[in-house]
Amino acid sequence: MCSRERLEAWLDGELDAAGCDAVARHVERCPGCAGTAARLREQKAAIRADAPYYPAPTGLRESIHAAVGAADRPASTRRTFWLAWAAAAILAVSAGWMVLRLRSDEAQAIARANLAGNLFDLHLRSLIGTLVDVPSSDQHTVKPWFAGKLDYSPEVKNLDAGGFSLAGGRLDFVAGHRVAVIVYRRRQHVISLFIWPLTSREIAGGAGETERDGYNLIHWVRGSMTCWAVSDVSVQELRKLKSLYEQ
Repeated sequence: MCSRERLEAWLDGELDAAGCDAVARHVERCPGCAGTAARLREQKAAIRADAPYYPAPTGLRESIHAAVGAADRPASTRRTFWLAWAAAAILAVSAGWMVLRLRSDEAQAIARANLAGNLFDLHLRSLIGTLVDVPSSDQHTVKPWFAGKLDYSPEVKNLDAGGFSLAGGRLDFVAGHRVAVIVYRRRQHVISLFIWPLTSREIAGGAGETERDGYNLIHWVRGSMTCWAVSDVSVQELRKLKSLYEQ
């Protein structure tokens, strides 16, 4: 039987013509080596499908070729060969890390977009269903209502002086968890302010703004809480609400 190393070298085209012919003839006659070769082909195909290929920079390729050509020279020159290979390995690891980082960023962006879509839907549902569970313009009525219903205490503020009247509060479910929603009115418009404890993912995501079908959403972090305001008012007015709420 051929060794695994020789089969891999044959599949990678690393043997000379005579060596390739010898291994090919052997694989035709040897069921064991034929099976091993088939498994290696599948493995290599899977790796190529999932792992992107990054060609080495011209300078690095030239240094490796020079080092390989000088492999039979004195020890100092052979050391250059191994340094070149070490540089290639570092480049491969760095490229792999960059791919993982890009995939992580992409996953965070998708999760954030899904969350924003969920909040838009919850706000719209409240407009045709239950807008508030506790209707009140008194912050000292709304805030105590959340006690015992959540494992945190949302901050409820009266923003009448800024043109945002408190309408009450309600509970909603986001990602399977109960969250507080403080409802404000801006003239004839309704604003849902979702508040819950900050997570590490949201720390990485930071603040932001988005729009869907005429509705706006802004997100910011206040202390240990994450805040998401949704409404059909302009994003400038949502920014004003944010500014007043943070005072």
